[in-house]
Amino acid sequence: MRAAFGRLAHRLFPGLTRSFINARTLAYAHGQMRGTASNAAGEPIPWYTYPATEYLSQFDARDASVFEFGAGQSSLFWAARARWVCAVETNPEWHATVVAYRRPNLEMFLREDKAGYLSCLTEQGEKFDLIVIDGRWRQSCAGLAPHHLRDGGLIVLDNSERYPQTARALRALGFFQIDFSGFGPLNAYAWTTSIFLRADCRLQQEFSHPCPIGGVPENDAEDN
Repeated sequence: MRAAFGRLAHRLFPGLTRSFINARTLAYAHGQMRGTASNAAGEPIPWYTYPATEYLSQFDARDASVFEFGAGQSSLFWAARARWVCAVETNPEWHATVVAYRRPNLEMFLREDKAGYLSCLTEQGEKFDLIVIDGRWRQSCAGLAPHHLRDGGLIVLDNSERYPQTARALRALGFFQIDFSGFGPLNAYAWTTSIFLRADCRLQQEFSHPCPIGGVPENDAEDN
């Protein structure tokens, strides 16, 4: 009965059926059905929107240092790409989960209070190429991040649609805001991950060509 209904729906609404099949295919290709923040191959990806993750994957971060306010799958994602990742987390159980992966270039800190959480960035004694704000006290984190960002670096603010004042403050400091709205791992709703950068962003010097999941092959030939 179900198969017969499917065939009937395909004859009556072929466009709708193709859209459903494409959506299901993309969900599996993105790893949405894995129940964790990982891609179809099981590799960890950040709990950002998929468009933001695809964009950030194009940067050459091999020599970059990354600081994260809020640790998780994103810490493992950046550890696989960057020279050094430093992440601070407030949840002891989640901190222990990430530490158990034992990435040699990933340094984890557990700070359950606000003062310690914020001061973790300052205590590193150096500036970072990329600072991620995806944990607690985001407005305060955004106030600190620009002062510890290297020239040519960038800031990632996840769930930026929920933090308009935080985003506004970063724009006021001369950052250009690029929004990536859409779906991402685990959640059944869309949200926005924003990237804040200046014109001198160094990470774009070795920028790989986009290859979107579910896209069509490139065709760079001149039109006749």
